[in-house]
Amino acid sequence: MKYSIIIPCFNEAHVLSKTLDSIQRVMVNRSDVEILLMDNGSTDGSQALALGCGAIVIETPNVRISALRNLGAKSARGRYLLFLDADIAVATDWLNRLDQYTDPDNQADTADVVGFVDDVPATAPWYAKIWGLRASARRHRLMEIDSLPGRNIFVDRPWFEKVNGFSETLITGEDKDFVMRLKKAGAKVLSDPSVDMTHLGYERTFQEWVRKEYWRQHSHVALIKGQGMSLRLLRFPIIAMSHVLLALIILGSVITSQTGIALGLLVVSLVPSLLLSIKSSVSRFPVGRMLQFTLLYWLRFHVAGWSVVIELIERKSIEA
Repeated sequence: MKYSIIIPCFNEAHVLSKTLDSIQRVMVNRSDVEILLMDNGSTDGSQALALGCGAIVIETPNVRISALRNLGAKSARGRYLLFLDADIAVATDWLNRLDQYTDPDNQADTADVVGFVDDVPATAPWYAKIWGLRASARRHRLMEIDSLPGRNIFVDRPWFEKVNGFSETLITGEDKDFVMRLKKAGAKVLSDPSVDMTHLGYERTFQEWVRKEYWRQHSHVALIKGQGMSLRLLRFPIIAMSHVLLALIILGSVITSQTGIALGLLVVSLVPSLLLSIKSSVSRFPVGRMLQFTLLYWLRFHVAGWSVVIELIERKSIEA
């Protein structure tokens, strides 16, 4: 077996069917690919959908996504591990492109770890489209990288085993930690925009976007503890927490009727988000798009700041 596609799943039948359909299309006339659905206790028919597509279903309820991926790798027969979330529809040339990376005679394309760039459908709401555009713009060319989203990662099995897979102690951020450890171990990690992948699990409501951003940022402290202190890991949580502090000062100024100070500090708090928007050419124009980027960055800093603060409080409580 050449490829093992490992899909963690929990009640995702609404997107899983499209993901499995896309995989089946690229598997035509191939016998070197297997699908493993690592089910975390679904009750919506996800298991039946996977079985209907010839997938191997392994039930492992009540564990973290990192554990699902690790157990999938342990059960997989393939030399190459393809970690794919249940909400990613793959492109028709997905496996063909991976064949190029795994061809020993192809010296032009060599990599130990590859992540393809995914985008949201045109029907997605504006905030999901803007956030997707932010990610795709950052990875617009073939490039070495030290961070990839876990929803679509190709790994040569020996490298997976060398770093002992995903950390099961992390609630989230396990994908960033995994790729950073691979890089430290000497693996060549590439981001490849040449294959069009579709992220079907985009945020349907603004509340969902906020909730997901809070969850995504909730392992910063654990990640720093595992990886060690570095400017790369400290920079974002420090800026995020400074936004929370500034928001509290603004609130205090409003309560004490110091409106001028509150407005001035509000403008100051928008500067980092505006600079981030101006930094990327894709978010500069039109002006409406730049304002959307600025708003989302600004909100993300606040949501992330509260997430880090709560994580710190939780860890202090556990340690006490």
